[in-house]
Amino acid sequence: MSKFQDTSIKNIIAEINKTFFVPDIQREYVWLSNSKEKKIEQLFDSILHGYPIGCFLFWTLKKSDIQNNPDLNFQLYKFIEKYDTRTSTGIHNPKIDIDQIYPGGDTDLHIVLDGQQRLTSLYIGLVGSRTLKRLYARSDNNNAYEEKKLYLNLKHIPDENDPEDCYNFCFLDEKSAKVSDATQFWFKVGKVLDFQSIGDVYKFCINNNIVEAGDMLASLWSAICDKNIIAYFEEKDKSLEKVLKIFIRVNSGGMILSYSDLLMSILTSAFSIKDEMNELVDGIKQEDFGTFGRDQVLKTCLLLAGLNPKFQVRSFNKENIALIEKNWSIFTENIKDAVHLVKDFGYSSRLSQSYIITVIALYLHKQGYKYKDCKKEDRKNMWQFTKIAQIQGYFTTGLDGKLVKVAEYMNISGDFKTFMDKLATDERHPLKITVDDIDRMLTLKYGTPGILPVLQVLYPTLNYTNKRFQIDHIYPKSKFKKSNKLLDEQYLEDKDYLFNLQLLEEFENMDDKKDKDPDKWIEVSYKTKEEITKYKKDNYIDELCPLSWKNFREFKEQRTKELKSKLLEAFQLSPQVIEH
Repeated sequence: MSKFQDTSIKNIIAEINKTFFVPDIQREYVWLSNSKEKKIEQLFDSILHGYPIGCFLFWTLKKSDIQNNPDLNFQLYKFIEKYDTRTSTGIHNPKIDIDQIYPGGDTDLHIVLDGQQRLTSLYIGLVGSRTLKRLYARSDNNNAYEEKKLYLNLKHIPDENDPEDCYNFCFLDEKSAKVSDATQFWFKVGKVLDFQSIGDVYKFCINNNIVEAGDMLASLWSAICDKNIIAYFEEKDKSLEKVLKIFIRVNSGGMILSYSDLLMSILTSAFSIKDEMNELVDGIKQEDFGTFGRDQVLKTCLLLAGLNPKFQVRSFNKENIALIEKNWSIFTENIKDAVHLVKDFGYSSRLSQSYIITVIALYLHKQGYKYKDCKKEDRKNMWQFTKIAQIQGYFTTGLDGKLVKVAEYMNISGDFKTFMDKLATDERHPLKITVDDIDRMLTLKYGTPGILPVLQVLYPTLNYTNKRFQIDHIYPKSKFKKSNKLLDEQYLEDKDYLFNLQLLEEFENMDDKKDKDPDKWIEVSYKTKEEITKYKKDNYIDELCPLSWKNFREFKEQRTKELKSKLLEAFQLSPQVIEH
C-alpha cells in the first residue's frame, strides 16, 4: 500500500489545488513570516545547483473515501498562491469543500503530510507572488506593501570555488524586473514552465541576446520540468489513527513544527478550532501583539481550564478537550480582555513577555471580571506586574514551571497584590525588583533587550496607544568620536548608556532631532523658557544643567542620579535601602 516514488516539480505544480491539498492538522505557512530570511530564494538556488531538497510524504485517498467515511471527513485547505500580509486571508490557507473538487466525479486526492512549506514555496515562486510590508514602513501607509514575483538574474554566474556565491534569485516588482544592463537580465522563474523543450530555452536566449545564459537557463528548465527531483513516500492506508502517528513521528523529529501543531492533530478529531484559533491570533496581532501565537492560546486555555499547561498528549484527552470546547468563548473573552488591559498600560508592540497576557487572563477568569469591571487597585498592580516581568524577562526561561506556580499562587490569592507578593517570595523564581536590579538597569545600553521596558517605566505618561516612539540619544551617538574635541576621551564609550537615552515621537526624532546637539535642538524645538523647563523636567534633566558637550560629565552624573531616584520610586523601593 505504501511506496517511494518520484516526479518532476512541474508535474506537482500542475496538480496543486487540483488534487494536492493541505490537511487541517498542518501548521500555517511560515517561510515568509520573516521578511529578512530568503528561504524561497535559497530553495531555488539549491534546485539549480542540483542539491537534494528532501523527501515528501503524501497521503493518497479517493475523494469518495473521504466523503463516505466519517473518520476521514476532515477539512482540506488549498495551498497559498499569492502570499499577502495586507489581510489575514492572505497569509492563511483557504478552505475548500470536498464537493468542490472534481464536482460530480471521483479522483485520487493527495494530502500533504510532510513538505507543505517547500511545496508552497515552489508554488509561490513559480506561479504566485508575495506581498510584504516594506521595511520600516507604517502599515497604514498606502505604499507600504509591495507585490513581487520571483526572478533569476541570468547574467550572474556564481563562482564555483566560492560556496557563498549563489545564483541571484530575487523577488522583484514588474518595474524593477525590466531593468537590463551589462550585469543584469531578470528572468521570471515561472516562465520556465512555458518552455516545452530544451530547444525553446536556447531560442529564448538567442532572441533576447543572452546566449551566454543558455546553459544556466537550460539547467533551470531541466531541474523544474524534466528531472524527477521530487522524491516522495505515498501512504494509502485509510486508517486516520495510523496516519496521525506517521505525521507526528515525521514532524516531531526536529524543530520543524511547534508542539501545538502536533497537538492540533488530536484536537481537530473532536473539536475543530483551527479557524477560531487563527481568528483569535490574527485579532491579537492586529492589536500589535505580534509575539502572541497559537502555542500561547493552547497553554492559556489549559491554564484557564485548571489543567497543567505543559504540552503533553495526555492533557488532550476527550474530557479535557470537551472542557476547552465548552469554555472556548469564555476563555477567548478572558484573553481579549487581558490584551485590552495590557494595551492600556502602554505596551502592545513593545510587549516582549507575551505570557503576561496569559497571567492577567487567568486572573480575570478566576475573578469573573470583564475588561471594564476590573478594579482600579487591580489595574495598578497588574501594571506593576507587567513592568517587572518585562524588565526581568521573567517568562524567557522555565515557562511551564513558572505558569504552574502562577496558577498555584493565583488559587490562594484574593487579589492581584496578594498574588504578586506570593510570586515575589517564590524560592526558585522570585519575581521582584531589588536595589541591585535598579543599579543593573542604569548600566543597560542601547540595543539590549531590557532597555525599552526600563524606558517605558521612566516615561509612564506617554500615549503609546496612538503614537509611535523611538529610543533617541540625547547627545547624538554620531559625535562620540575623537574628532569631537569638546568631549573628554574618557566619555567616548558612554553614548549608549541609559542616562543618554530618551523616548521621542517617531516623527520628532526622524524629522527634527536627527543628530543635532541637544542644546541646539532644544533652542529650535522649544520656543519659550517654560517649554524648555518642562522638557527638562519630563526627561529628568536639571533645569540649570547646560546641555553642551563641555558639560557632559555634569549631565551624566545628574541624570544618572535622577533616573535612579525615579526607578526606586516606580518600584516602590525606599532610597534608604541603598545603604544596606
